[in-house]
Amino acid sequence: MTQLTIIQQNDTHGYIEPHAEFFWKAGTHEYRQVGGFARIAHVVQEIRKSTPNVLFVDGGDFLHGTAPAVLTQGSMIIPLLNAMGIDTAVPGNWDFAYGADRILKLQEQCAFPITALNVKNKRNDLPIFHPYVIKEYDSLRLGIIGLTYPYVHVTMPSSFSEGFSFSLGIEELTATVHRLKTEERADLIIVASHMGLPLDVKLASQVGGIDILLSGHSHDRLDRPIIQNGCVIIQSGASASFLGRLDVTVEYGKVTNFKHTFLPLYAEDYEEDVEIKAMIEESLLPFRDRLSEPIGAIKTPLHRMTLQEAPMDRLITDAYLAYTEADVAFSHGWRYGAPVLPGLVTLNDLYNIIPTNPELFILEMDGASLLTALERNLEQVFAADPYQQKGGYLLRSSNLMMAYKPYNPAGHRIQHLEIKGKPVRDERMYRIAGAGEQLFKNQTSGRSMQGVLAHDVLKSYFAQRGEVSIESKPWIVSI
Repeated sequence: MTQLTIIQQNDTHGYIEPHAEFFWKAGTHEYRQVGGFARIAHVVQEIRKSTPNVLFVDGGDFLHGTAPAVLTQGSMIIPLLNAMGIDTAVPGNWDFAYGADRILKLQEQCAFPITALNVKNKRNDLPIFHPYVIKEYDSLRLGIIGLTYPYVHVTMPSSFSEGFSFSLGIEELTATVHRLKTEERADLIIVASHMGLPLDVKLASQVGGIDILLSGHSHDRLDRPIIQNGCVIIQSGASASFLGRLDVTVEYGKVTNFKHTFLPLYAEDYEEDVEIKAMIEESLLPFRDRLSEPIGAIKTPLHRMTLQEAPMDRLITDAYLAYTEADVAFSHGWRYGAPVLPGLVTLNDLYNIIPTNPELFILEMDGASLLTALERNLEQVFAADPYQQKGGYLLRSSNLMMAYKPYNPAGHRIQHLEIKGKPVRDERMYRIAGAGEQLFKNQTSGRSMQGVLAHDVLKSYFAQRGEVSIESKPWIVSI
């Protein structure tokens, strides 16, 4: 009998410092100060002091998402993860944001192996990362397999996947589980996945032999595991605000008992590690003055914790609309971006709100094409087959009213669609404001780049309005 403790962090998105986090409470919500890498490091160190066999896994999306991550193209993050004692990590979709050469260079700087079975070099069809790693604790031999997001080439900008091929990897996973059990003599099979919870649950139902699945990508805060086909599945929130802990008892190559703990890292409950905090302060010093540049002020708390629309994204689309005087404005359905509380808004907050800082465009599109594009977005979010769900939230918008049925068949969810208070007509042309290659990725004709970046549009919006508040009226309605 062997005891093993697995600690999971996933979708940290560069949130190396403590920050405000959104929590549901008694029918409403509240914001509390949480997280950061120094606090995670302290918690993990305390667990390691009292527990002999500890596996610390990062579930992906750790290189992108905040100003420090983006401005250094991920290089600020790696030394911190090394110092925190990560044992292995799987890349997330946003970890490919800086291109193939960059992620391969960053991989060389990692003191831990990066694993991903389902991304290969297009040139020779060989894995880019370790398909799996073996870890040994006392008499326990672990086989840890990585799976990254399988649709990078479909939903992300083309530069993310250039030179790489992505797949669900089901056949390779089945073969690798068998190999680990027979040739590698692994007692326990662990999959570290960045595919999203719905995909992971279906995967566990189809591929036998997986004992534990550490899920990522969809930012689910699971306070109790999902058991599927004998596999224990957990996921642990996002933004370095939470940790997941799974204590398992293993006998004769089987999990005979387990206890799961979901840990919100409240600032008042957990200390910060002094050494990691000092490393963070030193690495941020060259950026502090620039990132504290005041942009304006906000009256309304900004968050993106809701599926259909959220105040953080309404700020973006309102700003796009004001700058262009288009008929309607859209923004990508971001899942990450920690809350920004009322008060002064800084450049650091702008990176938090829209880290990619894309160029604004105007897209001319007829009503029928717009309806098709919105139906496609709904299918990516609500597809009945989990393997067809591409993650993310609904496209964010201003000047658009939509009523839809999420569980209707694909292409038939939208029941009513208005722009500027009038029903959308198939033949009418609409001027659409947006930014980023991800947005309306398949609609390239009729797109006119505006020569201005999103951050500058937001700066202009704050300059014109002073203190900004966001309308709370719902415009997107599930019926």
